[in-house]
Amino acid sequence: MLTPVRRGARGERGAGGAAPAGPVEVVRTALAHVWAMLFLVVLLPIGLLCFPFDPRQRMHDRLSVVWARGALWLVGVRVEAEGVQHARPGERYVVAANHQSVLDILALLVVLQGRTPLRFLAKRALFRVPVLGWGMRLYGHTPVDRRARGALADLGEARRNVMQRWSTVFFPEGTRSATGALLPFRLGAFRTASAAGARVLPVTVDGAGALQPKGRYAAAPGVVRVVVHPPLDPPGASLDELRATMEACRAAVASALPEGVREASGRAEGAPRGPG
Repeated sequence: MLTPVRRGARGERGAGGAAPAGPVEVVRTALAHVWAMLFLVVLLPIGLLCFPFDPRQRMHDRLSVVWARGALWLVGVRVEAEGVQHARPGERYVVAANHQSVLDILALLVVLQGRTPLRFLAKRALFRVPVLGWGMRLYGHTPVDRRARGALADLGEARRNVMQRWSTVFFPEGTRSATGALLPFRLGAFRTASAAGARVLPVTVDGAGALQPKGRYAAAPGVVRVVVHPPLDPPGASLDELRATMEACRAAVASALPEGVREASGRAEGAPRGPG
Protein backbone atom coordinates (compact mmCIF):
# COMPACT_ATOMS: atom_id res chain seq x y z
CA MET A 1 0.00 0.00 0.00
CA LEU A 2 2.89 2.37 0.79
CA THR A 3 5.78 2.47 -1.66
CA PRO A 4 8.62 4.91 -2.30
CA VAL A 5 7.63 7.39 -4.98
CA ARG A 6 9.32 7.28 -8.35
CA ARG A 7 10.39 10.75 -9.36
CA GLY A 8 8.17 12.00 -12.13
CA ALA A 9 5.67 9.20 -11.52
CA ARG A 10 2.00 9.97 -11.87
CA GLY A 11 -0.92 7.98 -10.63
CA GLU A 12 -2.76 5.57 -12.92
CA ARG A 13 -5.31 8.38 -13.12
CA GLY A 14 -3.95 11.73 -14.12
CA ALA A 15 -4.13 14.61 -11.67
CA GLY A 16 -5.41 16.97 -14.33
CA GLY A 17 -9.02 15.79 -14.19
CA ALA A 18 -11.36 13.64 -12.18
CA ALA A 19 -11.04 9.92 -12.78
CA PRO A 20 -14.27 8.22 -13.87
CA ALA A 21 -16.23 6.29 -11.27
CA GLY A 22 -18.74 3.62 -12.26
CA PRO A 23 -20.93 1.10 -10.41
CA VAL A 24 -17.92 -0.96 -9.30
CA GLU A 25 -16.31 2.09 -7.73
CA VAL A 26 -19.58 2.96 -5.96
CA VAL A 27 -19.76 -0.54 -4.45
CA ARG A 28 -16.09 -0.48 -3.41
CA THR A 29 -16.54 2.93 -1.78
CA ALA A 30 -19.63 1.70 0.06
CA LEU A 31 -17.63 -1.27 1.36
CA ALA A 32 -14.91 1.12 2.53
CA HIS A 33 -17.51 3.12 4.46
CA VAL A 34 -18.82 -0.06 6.07
CA TRP A 35 -15.25 -1.07 6.95
CA ALA A 36 -14.58 2.34 8.48
CA MET A 37 -17.68 2.32 10.67
CA LEU A 38 -17.28 -1.32 11.76
CA PHE A 39 -13.65 -0.68 12.63
CA LEU A 40 -14.66 2.32 14.73
CA VAL A 41 -17.19 0.19 16.59
CA VAL A 42 -14.33 -2.16 17.48
CA LEU A 43 -11.75 0.57 18.06
CA LEU A 44 -13.79 2.56 20.58
CA PRO A 45 -14.16 -0.28 23.15
CA ILE A 46 -10.50 -1.27 22.67
CA GLY A 47 -9.49 2.31 23.29
CA LEU A 48 -11.56 2.53 26.46
CA LEU A 49 -10.09 -0.72 27.78
CA CYS A 50 -6.53 0.34 26.97
CA PHE A 51 -6.71 3.88 28.38
CA PRO A 52 -5.52 2.95 31.91
CA PHE A 53 -2.50 1.11 30.46
CA ASP A 54 -1.89 3.15 27.30
CA PRO A 55 -2.26 6.88 28.08
CA ARG A 56 -0.24 7.80 24.96
CA GLN A 57 -2.78 5.89 22.82
CA ARG A 58 -0.14 3.88 20.97
CA MET A 59 -2.66 1.11 20.33
CA HIS A 60 -4.96 3.64 18.68
CA ASP A 61 -2.12 4.89 16.50
CA ARG A 62 -1.28 1.39 15.25
CA LEU A 63 -4.90 0.50 14.63
CA SER A 64 -5.58 3.78 12.82
CA VAL A 65 -2.99 2.80 10.21
CA VAL A 66 -4.73 -0.56 9.76
CA TRP A 67 -8.03 1.32 9.42
CA ALA A 68 -6.61 3.68 6.77
CA ARG A 69 -4.82 0.93 4.82
CA GLY A 70 -7.96 -1.19 4.75
CA ALA A 71 -10.15 1.63 3.45
CA LEU A 72 -7.62 2.53 0.74
CA TRP A 73 -7.24 -1.11 -0.29
CA LEU A 74 -10.99 -1.50 -0.66
CA VAL A 75 -11.24 1.44 -3.07
CA GLY A 76 -8.06 0.42 -4.94
CA VAL A 77 -5.88 3.37 -3.95
CA ARG A 78 -2.13 2.96 -3.49
CA VAL A 79 0.02 5.50 -1.63
CA GLU A 80 3.49 6.51 -2.80
CA ALA A 81 5.67 8.47 -0.37
CA GLU A 82 8.72 10.69 -0.65
CA GLY A 83 10.69 12.56 2.00
CA VAL A 84 9.30 10.63 4.97
CA GLN A 85 12.72 10.91 6.64
CA HIS A 86 12.03 14.63 7.17
CA ALA A 87 9.55 13.69 9.92
CA ARG A 88 11.81 12.94 12.87
CA PRO A 89 10.41 10.11 15.03
CA GLY A 90 9.02 11.41 18.31
CA GLU A 91 8.98 15.10 17.39
CA ARG A 92 5.62 16.87 17.50
CA TYR A 93 4.83 19.08 14.51
CA VAL A 94 2.17 21.32 13.16
CA VAL A 95 1.59 19.45 9.89
CA ALA A 96 0.36 21.75 7.12
CA ALA A 97 -0.99 19.89 4.07
CA ASN A 98 -3.01 20.79 1.02
CA HIS A 99 -6.53 19.37 0.87
CA GLN A 100 -8.12 17.89 -2.27
CA SER A 101 -10.17 14.94 -1.05
CA VAL A 102 -11.22 12.84 1.93
CA LEU A 103 -8.53 10.42 0.72
CA ASP A 104 -5.92 12.91 1.97
CA ILE A 105 -6.64 11.95 5.58
CA LEU A 106 -6.13 8.24 4.95
CA ALA A 107 -2.94 8.83 2.97
CA LEU A 108 -1.47 11.05 5.71
CA LEU A 109 -2.20 8.42 8.35
CA VAL A 110 -0.49 5.71 6.29
CA VAL A 111 2.61 7.83 5.66
CA LEU A 112 3.13 9.72 8.94
CA GLN A 113 1.34 8.02 11.82
CA GLY A 114 4.19 5.58 12.40
CA ARG A 115 6.74 8.40 12.79
CA THR A 116 4.84 11.12 14.65
CA PRO A 117 1.43 10.37 16.19
CA LEU A 118 -1.18 12.41 14.32
CA ARG A 119 -4.42 14.07 15.29
CA PHE A 120 -6.48 16.26 12.97
CA LEU A 121 -8.13 19.64 13.16
CA ALA A 122 -11.62 18.99 11.76
CA LYS A 123 -14.84 20.92 11.32
CA ARG A 124 -17.12 20.77 14.33
CA ALA A 125 -20.00 19.17 12.39
CA LEU A 126 -18.05 15.89 12.12
CA PHE A 127 -18.00 15.59 15.90
CA ARG A 128 -21.82 15.39 15.89
CA VAL A 129 -21.83 12.24 13.72
CA PRO A 130 -22.65 9.16 15.85
CA VAL A 131 -19.72 6.77 16.39
CA LEU A 132 -17.34 8.84 14.23
CA GLY A 133 -17.72 11.94 16.38
CA TRP A 134 -17.44 9.93 19.60
CA GLY A 135 -14.21 8.37 18.38
CA MET A 136 -12.76 11.70 17.29
CA ARG A 137 -13.40 13.21 20.71
CA LEU A 138 -12.13 10.16 22.56
CA TYR A 139 -8.86 10.09 20.65
CA GLY A 140 -8.00 13.78 20.85
CA HIS A 141 -8.87 15.31 17.48
CA THR A 142 -9.66 19.02 17.65
CA PRO A 143 -13.02 20.46 16.54
CA VAL A 144 -12.80 23.85 14.84
CA ASP A 145 -15.42 26.45 14.08
CA ARG A 146 -14.79 28.07 10.71
CA ARG A 147 -16.14 31.39 11.94
CA ALA A 148 -13.32 33.77 12.85
CA ARG A 149 -13.89 34.00 16.62
CA GLY A 150 -14.65 30.30 17.02
CA ALA A 151 -11.63 29.24 15.00
CA LEU A 152 -9.25 31.34 17.09
CA ALA A 153 -10.70 29.95 20.32
CA ASP A 154 -10.29 26.36 19.11
CA LEU A 155 -6.59 26.90 18.42
CA GLY A 156 -5.85 26.85 22.14
CA GLU A 157 -6.76 23.17 22.30
CA ALA A 158 -4.64 22.44 19.24
CA ARG A 159 -1.70 24.27 20.82
CA ARG A 160 -1.96 22.21 24.01
CA ASN A 161 -2.10 18.98 22.02
CA VAL A 162 1.03 19.87 20.04
CA MET A 163 2.92 20.93 23.17
CA GLN A 164 1.98 17.90 25.27
CA ARG A 165 0.88 14.95 23.16
CA TRP A 166 0.61 14.77 19.36
CA SER A 167 1.39 16.34 16.04
CA THR A 168 -1.69 18.06 14.68
CA VAL A 169 -2.66 18.18 11.00
CA PHE A 170 -3.99 21.46 9.65
CA PHE A 171 -5.38 22.03 6.18
CA PRO A 172 -4.49 25.75 5.92
CA GLU A 173 -6.69 26.26 2.85
CA GLY A 174 -9.69 25.81 5.15
CA THR A 175 -11.58 23.55 2.73
CA ARG A 176 -10.99 21.07 -0.07
CA SER A 177 -9.82 22.50 -3.37
CA ALA A 178 -12.23 21.66 -6.19
CA THR A 179 -9.51 21.96 -8.87
CA GLY A 180 -6.40 20.72 -7.05
CA ALA A 181 -4.84 24.19 -7.17
CA LEU A 182 -3.78 25.55 -3.79
CA LEU A 183 -6.22 27.99 -2.25
CA PRO A 184 -4.91 30.90 -0.17
CA PHE A 185 -3.58 29.75 3.20
CA ARG A 186 -4.94 30.91 6.55
CA LEU A 187 -2.78 31.80 9.53
CA GLY A 188 -4.26 29.45 12.16
CA ALA A 189 -1.71 26.66 11.72
CA PHE A 190 1.18 29.09 11.97
CA ARG A 191 -0.25 30.85 15.02
CA THR A 192 -0.50 27.45 16.68
CA ALA A 193 3.09 26.55 15.77
CA SER A 194 4.32 29.89 17.13
CA ALA A 195 2.44 29.52 20.42
CA ALA A 196 3.53 25.88 20.85
CA GLY A 197 7.14 26.44 19.78
CA ALA A 198 6.69 23.63 17.24
CA ARG A 199 8.18 23.25 13.81
CA VAL A 200 5.90 23.32 10.78
CA LEU A 201 6.00 20.22 8.56
CA PRO A 202 4.79 21.03 5.02
CA VAL A 203 3.23 18.06 3.19
CA THR A 204 1.97 17.81 -0.38
CA VAL A 205 -0.79 15.36 -1.28
CA ASP A 206 -1.10 14.90 -5.05
CA GLY A 207 -3.64 12.86 -6.99
CA ALA A 208 -6.36 12.44 -4.36
CA GLY A 209 -8.55 15.11 -5.95
CA ALA A 210 -8.51 13.28 -9.27
CA LEU A 211 -9.62 10.02 -7.66
CA GLN A 212 -12.34 11.41 -5.39
CA PRO A 213 -12.96 15.11 -6.01
CA LYS A 214 -14.96 17.33 -3.72
CA GLY A 215 -18.67 16.57 -3.95
CA ARG A 216 -18.36 13.02 -5.32
CA TYR A 217 -19.19 9.92 -3.30
CA ALA A 218 -17.25 7.21 -5.14
CA ALA A 219 -13.46 6.95 -5.26
CA ALA A 220 -11.73 5.68 -8.39
CA PRO A 221 -8.67 3.42 -8.10
CA GLY A 222 -5.23 4.92 -8.63
CA VAL A 223 -2.21 6.40 -6.86
CA VAL A 224 -2.00 9.14 -4.26
CA ARG A 225 1.45 10.68 -3.89
CA VAL A 226 2.53 12.16 -0.55
CA VAL A 227 5.66 14.35 -0.35
CA VAL A 228 6.99 15.33 3.07
CA HIS A 229 9.14 18.47 2.94
CA PRO A 230 11.87 19.60 5.37
CA PRO A 231 10.31 21.20 8.46
CA LEU A 232 10.29 24.95 8.97
CA ASP A 233 11.44 26.54 12.23
CA PRO A 234 8.74 27.72 14.64
CA PRO A 235 7.51 31.12 13.44
CA GLY A 236 7.78 34.26 15.52
CA ALA A 237 4.70 35.86 17.00
CA SER A 238 4.56 38.99 14.84
CA LEU A 239 2.19 39.12 11.89
CA ASP A 240 5.09 39.58 9.45
CA GLU A 241 6.88 36.50 10.82
CA LEU A 242 3.71 34.42 10.72
CA ARG A 243 3.04 35.42 7.13
CA ALA A 244 6.64 34.72 6.11
CA THR A 245 6.39 31.16 7.47
CA MET A 246 2.98 30.72 5.89
CA GLU A 247 4.30 31.79 2.49
CA ALA A 248 7.37 29.53 2.81
CA CYS A 249 5.12 26.61 3.71
CA ARG A 250 2.76 27.27 0.82
CA ALA A 251 5.69 27.48 -1.60
CA ALA A 252 7.01 24.12 -0.33
CA VAL A 253 3.62 22.44 -0.70
CA ALA A 254 3.15 23.90 -4.20
CA SER A 255 6.63 22.78 -5.32
CA ALA A 256 5.59 19.09 -5.46
CA LEU A 257 2.35 19.66 -7.40
CA PRO A 258 2.20 19.14 -11.20
CA GLU A 259 3.31 22.15 -13.23
CA GLY A 260 -0.15 23.19 -14.38
CA VAL A 261 -1.51 22.98 -10.85
CA ARG A 262 1.45 25.02 -9.54
CA GLU A 263 0.67 27.77 -12.06
CA ALA A 264 -2.98 27.84 -11.02
CA SER A 265 -1.89 27.89 -7.37
CA GLY A 266 0.27 30.92 -8.06
CA ARG A 267 -2.70 32.77 -9.53
CA ALA A 268 -4.80 31.89 -6.47
CA GLU A 269 -2.13 33.15 -4.06
CA GLY A 270 -3.18 36.73 -4.57
CA ALA A 271 -6.83 36.00 -3.78
CA PRO A 272 -8.27 37.37 -0.51
CA ARG A 273 -7.59 35.16 2.52
CA GLY A 274 -10.30 33.98 4.86
CA PRO A 275 -10.14 34.60 8.62
CA GLY A 276 -7.98 32.52 10.94
